[in-house]
Amino acid sequence: MDSDTENRREENGDAPRHTLIGKCVMKTLSHPLDYARFLVQVGHEPMAPYRYRSIFGEERLFLPNLVVYAKYIYSVDGFKGMYVGLAPKIIGICIEHFSSSLMSDYIQIDKNLNVDNTDSDLEVWKKCAIKTSKEMICTATSIILSHPLHIVSMRMMAQFVGYEHRYTLVLQSISLITREEGVNGLFTAIIPRLLAGLGTVILVNVAKQAFSRYLFDPSPMTLNIADFAASYLANAATYSFNVVTACTAINNCGLAAGMPPDMPVFGNWLECMKYLYRCDQLNRGSSTWFRRVPQTQSKLLKLL
Repeated sequence: MDSDTENRREENGDAPRHTLIGKCVMKTLSHPLDYARFLVQVGHEPMAPYRYRSIFGEERLFLPNLVVYAKYIYSVDGFKGMYVGLAPKIIGICIEHFSSSLMSDYIQIDKNLNVDNTDSDLEVWKKCAIKTSKEMICTATSIILSHPLHIVSMRMMAQFVGYEHRYTLVLQSISLITREEGVNGLFTAIIPRLLAGLGTVILVNVAKQAFSRYLFDPSPMTLNIADFAASYLANAATYSFNVVTACTAINNCGLAAGMPPDMPVFGNWLECMKYLYRCDQLNRGSSTWFRRVPQTQSKLLKLL
């Protein structure tokens, strides 16, 4: 019995480590696409759109997909260049993982909280609210602690636009930001990133609970479908905050990507969001494969 208990403890201790390794591996593999998506989010479009006629005869303008964009980055900076900004991202992921795990243990989140079918709606939603609020605390903690690394990663990638080399190493970048902008510079765009993270937690938990409670039978397969659907809807609903985070993080920091004429200077993240909304650019980069040119730009391009 003692050996079995020790084995279970070792397995439970290895699980978070394996989860972290899996996250780091996946982020490393997907970084070229994330890099391309970030450049799209900040409005850098070095490749011309192309015309495509639909089956209904309507002509539309499309931009090259993110895979083509990643190939373009490779053609400019080579293989190593596709992984600019990866180091601070991985460090940030580690900080997020450990801070979230420690906070989860501290506030005692029950990840296996089961809702009894005999529970009333009030009891079900009360349990959901408690679980959601605890997850929000963990998410907020991990985002705040990892945000300086997130800023460094984004600014490293943004240098692609102007071929700059201001941000090269992690510690050097943190020192540069602190010297030029103060400690507040390390937490630029923290509010839209928090809104994206916390909004996702709320929407995922509420949608998952609603799907499993009212739409699907509570079987393992349907619960997995509910999880996927809830995550997809939540990420789609909060994606615009990711675009605002990317633009605000590099705005007016001395990089060409965040300065006129590439980007106006914003007073705060709300001004950035209003500007992107007026330009119909709040969802740019949301699609990996099919990237339509917004109507406002499409009309101008047709006149050229």
